[in-house]
Amino acid sequence: MARAYTAELRERVLLACERGGLSRARLAALFGVGESTLYRWRQTWRTEGRREAKPHAGGPAPRLDEAALDQLKELVAESNDRTLAEYAAGLAERAGVAVSGPTVCRALRKLGLRRKKDAARGRAGPAEARRGAGRMAGRAGPGRAAAARLPR
Repeated sequence: MARAYTAELRERVLLACERGGLSRARLAALFGVGESTLYRWRQTWRTEGRREAKPHAGGPAPRLDEAALDQLKELVAESNDRTLAEYAAGLAERAGVAVSGPTVCRALRKLGLRRKKDAARGRAGPAEARRGAGRMAGRAGPGRAAAARLPR
């Protein structure tokens, strides 16, 4: 991806173009910009009279407005051990907004709210990783593996 050029560099390049004497290729090489970039800057300057870059447009509007965020707060207050998909389904039902799990996650982070896992859900990951005693017994020797499986 192309890097962002400073307004000061753009101004210097356009002033050098005004002075003339150098080709577009030579100016582009001298200032370290692409020829097409130099061409677009000159074209914008001639047609619009603008030397600076356009301001950032701001991006797309957020999917969750204030009412939807309030509904999300209520969902978390009711039960904060839901999954992101459950929160998204609750928002679709209550606020009529269809959002994805990552969108819900960003909204929760924006609101400063945390989800807490229910003890019944346990930890994430494969079951073998949660059985530490079996692995430790395997390292202790072949005769001790049966003793590790005794009830605690």
